[in-house]
Amino acid sequence: RVHPCDKQSGAEYYGKTANESMELPAWYRNNTIGINDRCRVPIVKEKGGVCEEGGTFFSYDDVVSCDIDDLVIDRSIMRNTLIEEFQLLCGRSGQRTVYNAIYMVGMMCGSYVFGWVSDSYGRIKALLLAVVTLSLSGTLGAFCSGLMGLHVYAFMRFLTGMGGIGCVMSSFVLAIEHVGCKYTMVIGIAIVIPFTLGEALLGLEAYFIRDWKTLQIVAHLPLLLLVGVYWVVPESVRWLIGAGRVEEAKDIIEKAARVNERDNPAHLFKATMIASSGLENTAHSESNEVKTTILDLFRITKMALRAFNMCFQWFSVTMCYYGLSFASTSLSGDVFSNFFLSIFIEIPSYIFCILVMDSWGRRPILSFCQAMSGIACIFCGLLQGQTDPGLQGLQVFLSLIGKFGASASFAIVYVYTAEMFPTVIRNQAVGTCSLVARIGGITSLLLDLLKVYWLPAPVFIMGVVATTAGALAVFFPETLGEKLPETMDEAFRIGENSNRGFCTFTCTSVKEMFSEELKTVPREGFNNQAMDVEKE
Repeated sequence: RVHPCDKQSGAEYYGKTANESMELPAWYRNNTIGINDRCRVPIVKEKGGVCEEGGTFFSYDDVVSCDIDDLVIDRSIMRNTLIEEFQLLCGRSGQRTVYNAIYMVGMMCGSYVFGWVSDSYGRIKALLLAVVTLSLSGTLGAFCSGLMGLHVYAFMRFLTGMGGIGCVMSSFVLAIEHVGCKYTMVIGIAIVIPFTLGEALLGLEAYFIRDWKTLQIVAHLPLLLLVGVYWVVPESVRWLIGAGRVEEAKDIIEKAARVNERDNPAHLFKATMIASSGLENTAHSESNEVKTTILDLFRITKMALRAFNMCFQWFSVTMCYYGLSFASTSLSGDVFSNFFLSIFIEIPSYIFCILVMDSWGRRPILSFCQAMSGIACIFCGLLQGQTDPGLQGLQVFLSLIGKFGASASFAIVYVYTAEMFPTVIRNQAVGTCSLVARIGGITSLLLDLLKVYWLPAPVFIMGVVATTAGALAVFFPETLGEKLPETMDEAFRIGENSNRGFCTFTCTSVKEMFSEELKTVPREGFNNQAMDVEKE
C-alpha cells in the first residue's frame, strides 16, 4: 500500500481495464510488481500534494521493507488463504515451501507404513486405514488456528501425505491382483486415470469455493464414504492364498464364478494346497540358505549402475511431475484454466503408454518421454516472466508438453523397475526407488526458493535433470518379451540375447494386445513333483 497515494481499500486496490483484466493504479510506473519488490516500500514522487502518474517506482539503492499490515492482498482468486491467515509473507514466505515439503515427507513415510500394513493385514484393511487417515487429518487441518495452529496444520499435512500414498498403493495393488496377467500392464496404467479425475474434481471445488477452510473440509470429509468399499470390494485372493487363508479365498472365487456364470475351479485350490504343503516341507532347509538383500544389487558393477540409473529416473520423474503440477498455478494466464489443462494432459499420456509399451518397448519410450519433458521444461522456464500474450501461450503449451512426458514416464518406471530386477529383491528395489522418488518430490518444492535469485531457475533445473535422465535411460536393457528374472544371475543377463533395436516398432492389433485366451486347466493330475508331495 502506498500511503501518500492510496485512498482505497485493499479489496479495490487493483482496478479493472476494459477487457476485465486487473491493473495497478495509474501512479505506478510499471504494470506489475516484481516478485522481489512485493514487500518493499516504493519511491513516491508527488507534485502539489498529488502523486504523479507513473511516479511510483522501486529503487535498489534504498531498500526499505514494509509492514505486513501495509500489504495489499489480491482477492481476485481466493477470498481467504492459509498463507494470509498464518502470515507466511515477506520474510516468512520461504516457510511455505518447507511446510509444503512436509506433505512429501508424509508420503515417504506412508509408503513404508501402509506397505507393511498391506502385506501383514490385507489390502482392504490397509486401504480403509489410509482412507480414514487421509479424510480425518485433512478435515481437522481446517480447524487449526492460534499460536500453534501452523505447527498442528503441518502435522495434519504429514498425516494427509501418509494417507494419500496409502490409498494409492493399496488400491493399485488390489486392482492388479484382481485381474489376470494379460491385463496387468493395462490396469496398472489405466488405474491412474481416476487419480487424474480426482485432481480435476479438486480444481473444480476450488473454483467454486474460494475460502481455504471450507475447501479443506469439502475436499476431505466426503472421503469417509469410501469406507463402504469394505462391503463391496473383496479382499485380494492372491494375498489370502499367500497368507494361508485358502478357505476365504475359495469363498470369493466361488462367488465370482456364480456371478460370471463360470465353472467353479475347485481343482486350482487343490493344486494350491498341494503346493503349499510342498513349500512347508522345504521351508526348514531353505531357512539355512543365505538370503539375497538389496545390498547384493550393488556388489556387481553392472547391476549397481542399473540400480543407480533407475533411482535417478524415479527422482527425475517425480521432481518434474510434482514440480510442473505445482508450477501450473503460477504460469501466465488464468490460474484455474492452467491447472485443469495440466491435469487433463495426463490422460492422453497414459493412453499413449498403454498403446505403445508392448509395441515399441520400455527403454525407448522412457528415454523419449524424459527427454521431451526435459527440453520442454527448459524452454518453459526461460519464458517465465514474459508479458507478450503469444509467448505466454507458448509457455503454457511447453508446460503441458513437459507434463505429458513426466506423466508417461511415471507410468513406465513402475513397470520397468519390476521387470528389470529379480524376484528375490523386487519389492526392495521398488521400495528403494520409491524412497528416492519422494526425495525428488521434496526437491521440486525446495527449488521454488530459487525464484528470488532467478525466476526461471526451478523449472529450468527440472528440465536439465529430466533431459539427463532421458540420455541415461538409453543404457538400460530392453525387458519387452523377456521372462521376469527370478535370480540375480538372470537379472544380470537380461537383454543379452535380445536383437531388438532402439527404434524397433512391432505393430500389434488391439485384439492381440488385450484379448485374454482362456486356458484349459486339467482337472485331474498334476506334475510329478506335486504328485510326489501329495503321496508323502
